[in-house]
Amino acid sequence: MDVDSAPPLLSLPSELIHHILGFLPLLDLLSVSRVNHALHDHSLQDTLYQPFVQANTGTTIKKPSNITWRELFKQHHPYWFIPQNKIWFADNAHTGKLLIARYDHRLNSIEGYALVAERRQPSFKTWDWNPEAIIHTFSPRVQLDLNAPIVRLDAGAYQSAVGIGDSRLQKELPMSVYPEPPRPSAELYSRLMLAKPWPSNIITQSTPVWPPLVLPSDVRARNDSPSQFRDLNHRPRRLSEISTKQFRIRKWMEFSSRPHGVSMRVGEDITTWATLPMESYTPTPQKPWQGIWCGDYAGHGCEFLVIMQPDDPAPLPERAEWVMAAREMEGEGSVSSDESWETDPIDVLDEEEQFEIIHSPESAMDLEDSVATLQATEIEEPPSSTSANFPNDDDEAIYRGRIEAVKLTGDPNIPRGEYTFIAPDIGQGGLIRVATEEMFRGARIVKSVGHIADRGFREDDYMASQLILISHDRLAQYWETFEHVSFYQRVDIDEFTKVP
Repeated sequence: MDVDSAPPLLSLPSELIHHILGFLPLLDLLSVSRVNHALHDHSLQDTLYQPFVQANTGTTIKKPSNITWRELFKQHHPYWFIPQNKIWFADNAHTGKLLIARYDHRLNSIEGYALVAERRQPSFKTWDWNPEAIIHTFSPRVQLDLNAPIVRLDAGAYQSAVGIGDSRLQKELPMSVYPEPPRPSAELYSRLMLAKPWPSNIITQSTPVWPPLVLPSDVRARNDSPSQFRDLNHRPRRLSEISTKQFRIRKWMEFSSRPHGVSMRVGEDITTWATLPMESYTPTPQKPWQGIWCGDYAGHGCEFLVIMQPDDPAPLPERAEWVMAAREMEGEGSVSSDESWETDPIDVLDEEEQFEIIHSPESAMDLEDSVATLQATEIEEPPSSTSANFPNDDDEAIYRGRIEAVKLTGDPNIPRGEYTFIAPDIGQGGLIRVATEEMFRGARIVKSVGHIADRGFREDDYMASQLILISHDRLAQYWETFEHVSFYQRVDIDEFTKVP
């Protein structure tokens, strides 16, 4: 073949060349564009970049009218991983925070808003199986806090990037997330920065990383730094060094003195944000309870948790293992890892005295606050015919393995990133009974353990409980020692990623 002749590919009609290039991933498309001038021109076809934007937003979006698909993709690259992963949770001490990220075509910005839940006025319910149990309704209002975004990446943020690194990836992006300063002399600042994965071969149980080891992730990042992450070793220099599973936000307040023009920075705080593998919280026919859930944690309000059904679960926490072992030895009585709850101030009293104190009006409020237990949710009336929750031959395939729940937001007793309950086996090995009483008719009830602790996550322990599988969207947990029923409700994450 004549070296000056065009490659056979270029002899094809332009429409066919564009169709072929449409199958290439981004890096391959960019490589092809550097072969020669002709392929470079073909690679600039605007429609080739629309799928890259759609893939990262997870939905069909409208394109701003004053920009091409290629310009749009390039403008937000490499930050598209933020809306692509949808959910992000923070390492704020104890409480944490959960946000939903999305792309807003109206403002041409990548944004993230906090997901919040409001408790509604509960009513008391009586459980025929145990009339002494404490049960209140729980019907949370879950919504985005649209008053101010936590993340906002737009053209202004990219143009205002600041930092001392020689790579644009090491810069911090100032974000306009506050509607107005609290007073004329004070201003609030927020900056987003990329993170690097921490080498997995040197991560141990004591390494401060986010997300914690109790949650699944193929990469983790450090969430402590003596330099407040100003050390450039924490930041990527090249695209290949970017962690697409974590990022950080630096916040502070700055006060200025008008006569002298001197400013003072106070209250600097850095949060590390992480996401979850989508397959760990996406329900499937075989794992219908996986998902993001909301629970009512009494005096601590509503909290969010991820419920997972791992194929290869980690060993149970030691104290949870003790509870399960003691339960097998002693029958279905109420036990904790040492046959009582150390942090309970009434554990030295006899059973009759404990019952009177627990059920006194004064103790009820203290009990709810100290052990961060849940209150119940609205229970839908079961169908008059055979309940959809009653196990049959087809259902038995889903009643297997472990269900475990980890808090994404937390409270002073059990903080974010910690187990809140574990049902080691929802199959025959863990089955207690199938409910026949009206409230839970047809629900499968299995052995579980609930995580408890004193304030400050001190002396944490596990106690025996029963997980009630009401439906794929509602769960309940009966805390045996406290004779209390808590409820959880599934959250539809996709509902909050939509932009009007």
